[in-house]
Amino acid sequence: MRVGVRTTRLARPATAATASIRALRHLITAAALWLIVLIPAGAVPAFPAAASAIPAIALTAGRDAPDVAPYLRYTKDPSATPARAAEPGFALPLSRISGDSIHFGPPGERTVVLLRLRNVGGSAGSWIFTTGRGSLKYFRMFEIDGNRTALVVDGNDPASARANLGSYQAFSTEIVLDPGQEKVIGIEFVSENSTYMPFKILTYRTFFKERRENIALVAGVVVGAAMLLLLNFLFFSITGFREFLWLAVAEAFVVLNTIHSEGYFTIFLLYDKPLTSIAVEQLFKCGFAAAMAQFARSFVKTKTYFPRRDRALRVLIGLALVVIALQPGLAFYPPDMRFALHTTGWLVAIAVALFLPFVAVAAMRQFGFQLWPLLAGWASLAGFIIYSAIASMGIFAWLPINWHLAGPITLFETMMVTLALGLNLRKIRNDKLAADANYARSLIDQLEITEQAKRFAEEKAQALEIVHSQNALLHASGHDSRQVILALNSAVAVLRQQTRTPQDGELIGMLETSADYLNKIVATTISGANIASSDTAFVVLGAFPAEALLEPLLMMFRTVYASRRLTLDVGVEGDVILISDKPLLMRALANLLSNSFQHTLAGGARVTLVREGACAVIEVRDTGRGMPAAVMAELNSGTAIRMRGDETAPGTGSGFRSARRIIELLHGTLRIVSSASDGTVIRITLPSAFARTTPMPAAELEGRLEGWRVLDFDDREGFAASLDDDGKAGQRAIAITYDDTAITRGRLSEIVALVAIKPICRELLDHPLLVPALQQV
Repeated sequence: MRVGVRTTRLARPATAATASIRALRHLITAAALWLIVLIPAGAVPAFPAAASAIPAIALTAGRDAPDVAPYLRYTKDPSATPARAAEPGFALPLSRISGDSIHFGPPGERTVVLLRLRNVGGSAGSWIFTTGRGSLKYFRMFEIDGNRTALVVDGNDPASARANLGSYQAFSTEIVLDPGQEKVIGIEFVSENSTYMPFKILTYRTFFKERRENIALVAGVVVGAAMLLLLNFLFFSITGFREFLWLAVAEAFVVLNTIHSEGYFTIFLLYDKPLTSIAVEQLFKCGFAAAMAQFARSFVKTKTYFPRRDRALRVLIGLALVVIALQPGLAFYPPDMRFALHTTGWLVAIAVALFLPFVAVAAMRQFGFQLWPLLAGWASLAGFIIYSAIASMGIFAWLPINWHLAGPITLFETMMVTLALGLNLRKIRNDKLAADANYARSLIDQLEITEQAKRFAEEKAQALEIVHSQNALLHASGHDSRQVILALNSAVAVLRQQTRTPQDGELIGMLETSADYLNKIVATTISGANIASSDTAFVVLGAFPAEALLEPLLMMFRTVYASRRLTLDVGVEGDVILISDKPLLMRALANLLSNSFQHTLAGGARVTLVREGACAVIEVRDTGRGMPAAVMAELNSGTAIRMRGDETAPGTGSGFRSARRIIELLHGTLRIVSSASDGTVIRITLPSAFARTTPMPAAELEGRLEGWRVLDFDDREGFAASLDDDGKAGQRAIAITYDDTAITRGRLSEIVALVAIKPICRELLDHPLLVPALQQV
């Protein structure tokens, strides 16, 4: 057992009489020591003469003795030969302890200690004198009463040592003194690792109370460390993280070292093997240091994040393993090598203890403040090991030592490290929960996107169905219109065969004009219906009056609007001739009118067209319920793929986007000017609007577009001859024709870059679609 002592007691001042008596005693002692040379080796040394020169400790029955450090006297034999216990000149002079701690300097030398006791009480008393240690290379304790010297504890005899350690857990003996009686305790010992000897003189009550407290302390440390060991081994079994395994190994060394440092291995197993006890101590100490260093490498991942620190830890682990590997031959090494090996073991433990706090600081910076228990645990152990190493090695003999704190401090360290593991696991768990939450949110977003895509697909199919239905309606309307045209042509034929009056001539002309006008409307509406759902960027340019664009729309939608008691008006200000793709424009306006119809409950819509400079401005106004400002801004930005002004209304929400795509294809702009609860205003701006146009021959068009070929599609033989061998004219060819039907569009879109509807006009060259062709000339 190792217990620190602190209190200092000064010796009483000597009077003149006592000084004379003391001088006489010195003379007697010197004479006695000269005679001791005749004592054979291994005999009992002659302590009495030397003992008379030291102060006595005053004992009282039922009370513990004061601190014994001020009363101790000792001497050291450099020859380290126990048999030369009382050679002349060796026993004198005796030295005092320099500090509160009972420490006799560096180990390895034979030390002789004397202590004088006196019962100053009025009754007999009994006490236990204990050394607090049980592992020594050489130990003998003598009791000197007057001129009688008796060997009371022989640590060199295995049976005697085992019996003594089993009774007291350290080299101890019972002292019984009558009132006024004196005794001298003489001790000679040799230690391989430390000369710290916490001598105490205690009553039975105090002695066994301390033993019980010590047993409770050791049991608490062992049980706590064992529970942490099992807990970490369980975590290792569950998680497979190696840091739990290394921490469990370190905690196993904590348990073993606590039991050994308190003397229990020595008492029951190593009472006659002091060097083996030292080897076991080094094994546990260096094993703990190596296991904790390996834990730091595994937990902090020093190889990845701190390569330099990792190299240092590997070096320390290697040194610890070397020290452990050399321990089995400790009995065969010379004293100097044993001392060097013992010192190396301590230095390795100190180096690991000093280095680990720096690893903890780096880990906190890298992984977070939740690892603060690492710093708390490792720093506490570092401080204790450094202090204990210095005190144990005898560098400063006055430093007190309390080895009983080794167990609680190492337990505190392992608790802090385990807490760091727990806090880190909690952080990992929280991070995992956050990651799972983010993943769940992403899955929900993906599900919403999937559902939205599915809804878009359904709405696209619905939109295509509506478009096809509208196309069928337009085709049916065109078919009916063709029947009317056929009837008008039949009436004209009948009137021509009959005798005609001047009024009949006027009627025939009116019927022919009506038939021709209806034929143009039918061609436009059917062509627009066929290209409505196409994604092609092919454009057919032609010059046409604004009325030819708006009046067919009026005919198409007036009945539909009237079915809900809504009005539809169209108007053109002045003479406006547009150069654009009439079927595409009609389709875009049809989409906007369809949207207005869906969102208008009362009132109606009006479409107006006016020329502003060289541009045509078309406005679509309705009295619908409007749309939110955010929706209007999104639609105007052009980033909305599909958006409704009112989610409760029927429809696909793609009509505005389709109209915008058509207008932009024709190099125009479409913008929602305003939208409120009283209605919406949409403005379309188109290039190439004129009051009148000037006819231009096809040859002049080809001359103005140098490098481009102008092909007359109506001259089928000449058109076929002009095609390339592969049947295509390429992108640098323009076809001109009177035919603006869907079939002609489809065929020419695969052959030429552009189509111009006859008659050709000079203003056609001002359209933005032809400006790049002019710039390339």
